[in-house]
Amino acid sequence: MQGRAREQATLRGLLRDVGERGSALIIRGPAGIGKSTLVDDARATAIERGFRVLTCAGVQRESSSGLAGLQQLLHVVVDRADDLPDRQREALHSVFGLGPATAPDRLVLSLAVLGLLEDLAQQQPLLLIVEDVQWMDGPTAGLIGFVGRRVRDTAIVMLVTCRSDEADAVTELGLPEMPVGRLADGDATALLAALDPGMRREVRDRILDEAEGNPLALVELSRGLMERGLHDTAGLPARLPIGARLENVFADQAAQLPRPAQDLLLLAAAGDAATLTEIGKAARLLGIDAPEQRMREAAEAGLVRPAGDELTFRHPLIRSAVYGAAPFPRRIAAHRALAEVFAGDPERSAWHRSAGTVGRDETVARDLETAAGLAAARGVPGSAMRYLERAAELSPDPGQAARRLARAADAARQSGVPDAAARLIAAARKVADPLVAAELAVTESFLAFYVGGEVLPIDRLIEIARRTAAVDRDLAVTLLLFAAIRCRHEAPASADGERILDRLRELGLTAADPSMTMATAYLAPTRDPESLLAAVRAAAGDMSVLPLVYANGLGAAADALHDWVLAGACWTVAVEGYRRAGALADLASIQIQLARNLMMRGRLADAALTADEARRHGADLGLPLIATSAEVVAAQVAVWRGDAESVAAVHSDRADLRFHLGWARGLSALSASRPAEALAELLIAADHPDLGPLVVADLAEAASRAGDTGRAALRLEALADQVRPFRSALLEILVECGRGLLAGDGDHAEEHFRAAIGPPAVAADFPLQVARTRLVHGEWLRRRRRTSAARDEFAAAAAAFDLAGALPWAARARAELRATGVAVDAAAGQPAAALLTAQELQIARLAAQGRTNKEIADQLFLSHRTVGAHLYRVFPKLGITSRAALAGALGEAT
Repeated sequence: MQGRAREQATLRGLLRDVGERGSALIIRGPAGIGKSTLVDDARATAIERGFRVLTCAGVQRESSSGLAGLQQLLHVVVDRADDLPDRQREALHSVFGLGPATAPDRLVLSLAVLGLLEDLAQQQPLLLIVEDVQWMDGPTAGLIGFVGRRVRDTAIVMLVTCRSDEADAVTELGLPEMPVGRLADGDATALLAALDPGMRREVRDRILDEAEGNPLALVELSRGLMERGLHDTAGLPARLPIGARLENVFADQAAQLPRPAQDLLLLAAAGDAATLTEIGKAARLLGIDAPEQRMREAAEAGLVRPAGDELTFRHPLIRSAVYGAAPFPRRIAAHRALAEVFAGDPERSAWHRSAGTVGRDETVARDLETAAGLAAARGVPGSAMRYLERAAELSPDPGQAARRLARAADAARQSGVPDAAARLIAAARKVADPLVAAELAVTESFLAFYVGGEVLPIDRLIEIARRTAAVDRDLAVTLLLFAAIRCRHEAPASADGERILDRLRELGLTAADPSMTMATAYLAPTRDPESLLAAVRAAAGDMSVLPLVYANGLGAAADALHDWVLAGACWTVAVEGYRRAGALADLASIQIQLARNLMMRGRLADAALTADEARRHGADLGLPLIATSAEVVAAQVAVWRGDAESVAAVHSDRADLRFHLGWARGLSALSASRPAEALAELLIAADHPDLGPLVVADLAEAASRAGDTGRAALRLEALADQVRPFRSALLEILVECGRGLLAGDGDHAEEHFRAAIGPPAVAADFPLQVARTRLVHGEWLRRRRRTSAARDEFAAAAAAFDLAGALPWAARARAELRATGVAVDAAAGQPAAALLTAQELQIARLAAQGRTNKEIADQLFLSHRTVGAHLYRVFPKLGITSRAALAGALGEAT
């Protein structure tokens, strides 16, 4: 069988090359095509080569559940987690019920799994086998993809099998695939001949036709005939899809067993990860005598494979065939017996009780809700979602059912399955309950911020908050704050803003309340900006006594009032808090805001690594909007640092992100001396209500160089009027620099440049913007033949640009210096930070502070092996050989 030999050689090659690189591969094909046979051969080869083998398999009836697959994969090695960083060890222990419940973030748990596997692979090559991923619970499937994309630098080989008719199951894994097709006609004929050399030709031809080149079908269809002594085709099942035909064959084989053995198989099929001991206890509760003997009968029939206290079915289709063929009353009895066996495990017991319940039962529904709380506390929101959805199905009261569906939807959001969240939201919305509507609105708002997609209209959020106020005031305030943020970004001039403020007042919020302060700053920042800013500063005076969400909200309020230093301080507190809490979606969301803030304040290296971490978290958590938003900010930073290619590589269909990309592209074109192109991009970006004031200096320079100042001058003055009430140092720099540029060679240009440069304290807060003003002021002075004064401006600008890592701008300032007759090098030495990637710089800084690899891994949400690998690359880049030399090598980058 040449095709199978090639596939077999491919898998053996992956095992052979593990010393040089790890790999992950999806083996894809229809049921029975031979995927398991290939995996079994790889398993045997791996064991011969000294690999440790870990396996798990999806179960058809539990495809939406929590982390059953992960527990199956790691239960024999979880005791090795003690060497992981603290937060990761606690996450893994919590999921396995080995320590206090911590409700870890999904990425923290993913890193714990990766770190544990990397540690194991350091001692012994590792083969991970994941069978039937199309039936794997969603959270485990996500973990499989996460690990599989990161095994290249490890001694790990991962093999994942998937049915070819389940395309959606592997699309998001992001792993290479090896399709497995039907056997060639000659190979199929040879296989049948080996199975039964005396088979009559018409029977052989019928089996070949029915099996369609599927080796398992060839084996099982012919076995069915031989076992019953049939020599014609009457005993073959009706023409059905291959999977259904094989299930019929397996069900028929199970039906040949004595009834007690059939019931024992049903317990095994219903019990999922139940041990042989647990199955035996359930069997005795059902009155099955001598369960050990009944298990031997099933094993001798080739349906199951006992090994120690564990039991596996010979093929996954046997499990579903046994369960599907069992009469409903026998299934109910099996689940009730299993529930009694698992009485000491509230989650498993409640689940089996629910499976053994006919009709609606509030007592069982409450037990499932309790189980959901336990699962959420362990950090398994996927299980919580499943329990709550089943609890809703069992709830006699429609209101209770809707409430449980709403909680299930939020658990789905936390578990990273937005499609399931949307389905549950739609189901819960069928009941008109104001509290349920409010909870759903919060879930949808979070999904919109992190994932994108459809959002509730602002007026709908306001109306839901009104209905919720009498039942839950705090929830109503939360909804109104969501509405306020949306209104600021989507409809700043609409009447909705005043409606939101009115609703908050009706709820009794005074001007001193932080929520009222934030909402007013978002919606009416020009009404009394001095008082508002004082209120924000007062509220931010001791953020340790406020929930983390307030640090985020106060940062956004300070940003709306254009106090960039205060906004950065608030967001830094929020980032540190969310990092400690392990709330990575919130962390990444705030890091995007902080990165843009750092960029405007001239801290380009910090902005780059903050944006890069947000991008990484967004990608790892499956939050595309966060990942793309972070890429846009990173592209803006990259332009300042001379990397125009980063801008060209980023794309987005979202209108708000297109404005930001337009700004980045305009700045890129400006730095590349394409002023007309820059002007076209920046005129569009200037229309954005938040970006407009920040773009004015870029817009003015592009217009000045393109010789087209009319439109830019009108836009600049309109924006100057808009932002005048804020008395913002940054905005004053930008507006005055823009006025100086648009004044051309007129005498009054200099007073604008001088106003933009301002006192030294301003330069310290916004060094890039002041340096940029010094550069264009120097150019103005040189054209006026005031060479000495121009030299001073160019030298100060070049020094500031070099310090910030704004390389193309520094080169331009040095070129201007040379034009005034000063001998300068073609390029100053790059700072150490420029030699490293954003993640390498972040790790190097922490290592220079004396942090261990595990401490760094815990802070940055990386595996500690990844930290070590990055440091291994950092040392030669910096020309050092030890951690002790890092601080000196990084210089000002620390």
